[in-house]
Amino acid sequence: MKFPIFAAAVLLTGLRLSAAVAVTTWHNDPGRTGVNANETVLTTANVNSATFGKLYSLPVDGQIYAQPLYVPGVTIPASNPAHGIHNVLYVATENNSVFAFDADSATPLILWQRNFGLGVSNVNGVWQIGILSTPVIDTGRQAIYFVVDSLVNGQPSFSLHALDITTGADKVGSPAVIAGSVPGTGDGSVGGTLTFSAAQNLQRPALLELNGGIFIGFGSHGDEAPYHGWLFEYDGVTLRRLALKCLSPDGYGASIWQSGGGLSADTGGNIYFSTGNGTFNPPTGDYGDSVIKIHPAAGLGIASSFTPVLAEFFRESDYDLGAGNVVVIPSSVVQVSPLLLTGGKDGHTYLTNSGNLGGFQLGLGLTDLVAQEWTGVFGHFGGNVFYNNSLYTWNSFDVMRIYSFNGLELTPSFVGTQEQLHTLQNAPALSISANGMTGNGAILWAAHSLTYTDGGNYPGILHAYDAQTGAELWNSNTEADAPGAWAKWVPPTIVNGKVYLATFDSGVAVYGLRAGQ
Repeated sequence: MKFPIFAAAVLLTGLRLSAAVAVTTWHNDPGRTGVNANETVLTTANVNSATFGKLYSLPVDGQIYAQPLYVPGVTIPASNPAHGIHNVLYVATENNSVFAFDADSATPLILWQRNFGLGVSNVNGVWQIGILSTPVIDTGRQAIYFVVDSLVNGQPSFSLHALDITTGADKVGSPAVIAGSVPGTGDGSVGGTLTFSAAQNLQRPALLELNGGIFIGFGSHGDEAPYHGWLFEYDGVTLRRLALKCLSPDGYGASIWQSGGGLSADTGGNIYFSTGNGTFNPPTGDYGDSVIKIHPAAGLGIASSFTPVLAEFFRESDYDLGAGNVVVIPSSVVQVSPLLLTGGKDGHTYLTNSGNLGGFQLGLGLTDLVAQEWTGVFGHFGGNVFYNNSLYTWNSFDVMRIYSFNGLELTPSFVGTQEQLHTLQNAPALSISANGMTGNGAILWAAHSLTYTDGGNYPGILHAYDAQTGAELWNSNTEADAPGAWAKWVPPTIVNGKVYLATFDSGVAVYGLRAGQ
């Protein structure tokens, strides 16, 4: 596995290329902690209205649902007029385009761009769906992987692509059509076979690269039946399909969507994700509203699972557990087996032991066999973050909250003020930047809509908070700093003194220290 945060010392006269880190996957690492702990430029001392603000925007050709990714010190070959070494920002759009920008140029400099054809309209025909999920970059292979939703002979089709990050050229085996079937009698099956449907399913969760494999999750296309949760594994070198699994082969639903959050992994090579509403019947392999553990080395069989005692209530109330992704607490701060954090639409948060996720307790009055559980306010959507032994969370209709972790359990340590009350259904998307793991100078970044959002273009706002005290340092609620339309649940990317914020206004808003600071 190529870990996405690394030091890269680059010494070049006249170029703004220094020791930097890469952000090559959603929320910075396979555990999805949402932290860049190597940010040496932006601190609580200089992020304020006098010194920090919006610098410029990078224009693209459509809405952005994917988190922008960043690789420092990329060598652009001599065949390109912009040849040389660049820090590069990679942006994927709903117009099925991938852009590689010079990340430091105030005058937008596109190093390369590729487009992969017409996307697919959503079920209401309101907007186009193209590259919906966040790609993943393998710096060792110099490859960016992403999934395209396009029309082939008038029919929806998903394909996995791998491009060279220096040129945008196709890698070997690219593209690979995503297809397959499993034995099953579930919704939409024919003759005991359930076939993956590109028309009924949607590739929402961010991709995961693990030990040379590319893992891709699918859920529903606008909850239009029949649909199922699907997991595919492809070889990162050949793009050959290695395995596939359906999470409701004899039932319905069990989408993997996680509000765009990525499939997670621990250092032991295990994969974790949560599923949405659907059939729950483990003997037949149906796992609606569950947290799933899979060890790819043993195939895509389920190694452990957790399903809340409230699962039936979740299904009846459309309270998908799968609305939230799984955060792996770093092993360095855990006193037992690796622990996992997740939560769904209803506001419940679960701390589970990865060695035994907890199974399912059938019967009235029983409690979940998890390490810890508490009820919050409706709506885990934007993705929790974990840093310096603390969980940061901001649910819909709630204030920002911080919980301290002692190696075994979490306790509340900060509750936001009335000014931080988020009154909308869609929760803020969070990220953290810091210089080290001590917390000094660490910043919690939060992006959300200022008005209701259903995927349309609504004005957004970016906040910066002191990660230790919760005090607000700065926000973009001025005409000069406004990002534009909020990109639904897309976390900010903070790296090398810049904050890159995707928008639905066909662009990336770029923030940093003002000239002379």
